[in-house]
Amino acid sequence: MIDMQPEATITIPVDPYNPGQFFACCGLLELTHRLTQPGYRALGWFEIIDNAHPRFSITAFNRDAPITLEQTISYLKKCKITATNQDSKEGPVILEEPFNIHLDWRSPFPQHNLVKTFTGQQNIFKIVRALQQAMPESCDTELLNARGPVDRTVTAFSVEKAENSIDAGFSMDVQKGRLLREPPVFLEFLALIGVQRFCPRQGKNRLDRIYYAWQNPLPSPLAAIAVSKPLKNVLQKGFIFQMYNRESKGRYKGFAPSRELTQKKEKTHESTHRHQVGQFYSE
Repeated sequence: MIDMQPEATITIPVDPYNPGQFFACCGLLELTHRLTQPGYRALGWFEIIDNAHPRFSITAFNRDAPITLEQTISYLKKCKITATNQDSKEGPVILEEPFNIHLDWRSPFPQHNLVKTFTGQQNIFKIVRALQQAMPESCDTELLNARGPVDRTVTAFSVEKAENSIDAGFSMDVQKGRLLREPPVFLEFLALIGVQRFCPRQGKNRLDRIYYAWQNPLPSPLAAIAVSKPLKNVLQKGFIFQMYNRESKGRYKGFAPSRELTQKKEKTHESTHRHQVGQFYSE
């Protein structure tokens, strides 16, 4: 199936060992999924061959016209962002037409405890607005490394150590409007979108997170399943990383770099996962 991949309309370089970049690619697929019609949905896949120039590709069309990276990001920059309650720290926040995506971080949702990297005084509506406003004018294939200025703490999906109250001696949110920092804004925004549907699974240890980079063209709903477990007839490469505390109270977390999930470790984690699922259904 790898030899029969369709022609890509979007291709960007990606570091699969950077979980933030991985989930940002998932977010990009989700956006293009929303720009296509049922029966003609976007397909996305990772290309990881001996770790040489890994990339993420998407094929997507709307009325026979290719959907490009520039078009998708242009929609994202102009998309109206609303919230039923702008003071709610966890949403929901709505990315309106043409995407109609709800970003909801309230506790009943599955990604809440697995990949959440913000809390405290942070507000999801203000985070999303700050990231959108900080997006650079130009957009190219180095999308995931592009930076923009924000005046508040945002998410911390990138593996770089984000500035926080321990690093600086004070909270960025308290100092909003006075200080600027430049996170990789497309990475943070796209990852925030991606983890709404694409969620890793917990590993053997409490802070371990496992994800699989799929290498066959898959639509967003099926790819979201492939992220968390091996699928029959789908070529996948497993990775494991840890969440870490960015401050002493453990409220703010971040993503550490990942490493390959070896076959031996994969069997151990898969056995643990099945036990956890069985335990859940027996309770």
